[in-house]
Amino acid sequence: MTTHNEHELPDAEQGDQANTDISENLETTGPENDQIQYHGRWQDVLKLSCWNALWTILTLGIFRFWAKTRMRRYIWSNIVVDGDALEYTGRGLELFLGFVIVSVIFIPVIAAATFVSTQLPPHLMFIPELVLYLAIFFLVFVAIYRATRYRYSRTFWRGIRARLGGSALKYGLIGFGSSVLGLVTFGILIPYNFVVTTRYETENTWIGDTKARFTGRLGPVLRKWLLSWVLCLAVLAITTAIAVVSQSRWMILLGILPYLVIIAIMIRYRVWLFRYQAENTEMGGLRFASTLTTAQYVKILLRFLLVTVVIGAVFFALLALTGGLTFFSLLKSGSIGQMAPGQVATVAIPLIILVLIASPVFKIASFVAMTHPMLAVQVASLCHDGDVSELHANPDANTVPRTGEGLAEAFDLGGI
Repeated sequence: MTTHNEHELPDAEQGDQANTDISENLETTGPENDQIQYHGRWQDVLKLSCWNALWTILTLGIFRFWAKTRMRRYIWSNIVVDGDALEYTGRGLELFLGFVIVSVIFIPVIAAATFVSTQLPPHLMFIPELVLYLAIFFLVFVAIYRATRYRYSRTFWRGIRARLGGSALKYGLIGFGSSVLGLVTFGILIPYNFVVTTRYETENTWIGDTKARFTGRLGPVLRKWLLSWVLCLAVLAITTAIAVVSQSRWMILLGILPYLVIIAIMIRYRVWLFRYQAENTEMGGLRFASTLTTAQYVKILLRFLLVTVVIGAVFFALLALTGGLTFFSLLKSGSIGQMAPGQVATVAIPLIILVLIASPVFKIASFVAMTHPMLAVQVASLCHDGDVSELHANPDANTVPRTGEGLAEAFDLGGI
């Protein structure tokens, strides 16, 4: 695999170790030339997530740019195509600088919009805020495209760089306009947003000197969406009718069950959409397909729900214990003012620690138990038909972003 020293990270040995593990796995199982494989393990992801969270807390959030880079290096190095792993060469400093640049631009803009709002008559004060919200909605699509462009530019396979051309502003206009169209049609034309944004992004994607193409059409996606949309409306209508004529003891069940059914319907649609996108993506002589199933997603969500319930129960028990200690301390002292400093610290410190670690713990659980497994099954479900040796590097495609994902970080869009 080609090494790019100018993008080396301090933790580069982590990716090298992952590649060694992959080589060992391939020696025992043999490469599946038409199957895209994923060798990442949840144990490694959990360990890396905990380490990243610890340093992010200790650095008051600054380390999160390097944390995201470390996680990407691990994930990319465990995605294997035709026996060779991907390589991610991005740097945390690039993400940090992108965030700083965007923040410097956005703070004065938000301050100016707030000032203008205060100078207008009361019945017009909403106008600057409305314009700002619409601008942010538009810029979210710009941010997504720029973040994707950055990730592609830092992705290599056998020394071949990925690249995303096109215009982020044009993508923003396409995404914003098609989203508004979906809203004004009460969700009926939401698939149009998927088709036009996917087509624009895919047809501006290059792997070396090979351009990708999306052959999907609105018709099949719209039909599948309308079926899901009608089923969701039917579930709500039936639930409402039952609620009107049923006794009150059924209300709790009727409040939960329809949402679970609707979630299952939407999962089924999203899985179909992923397979449809894969089957209609071409790259030169390569054709793709996916074997992803709804059952795989459901199992992941059920496991995530179980993990969340267990963690929630543990936190509730710890909070109850802390609250009990506080109650008994108050009974003994009569009031907080009469408590000794040592007693106050004994009661307050555990509570503060619980509050501080609650959010990171649930974020780690969400990533390890849901986001990463979903990514793993998506990647592992992909296969290709064609000769990947037809992909060649493009020595002329040397223009890459110097900073990364500033807008995406500013809007905290999440993801990997």
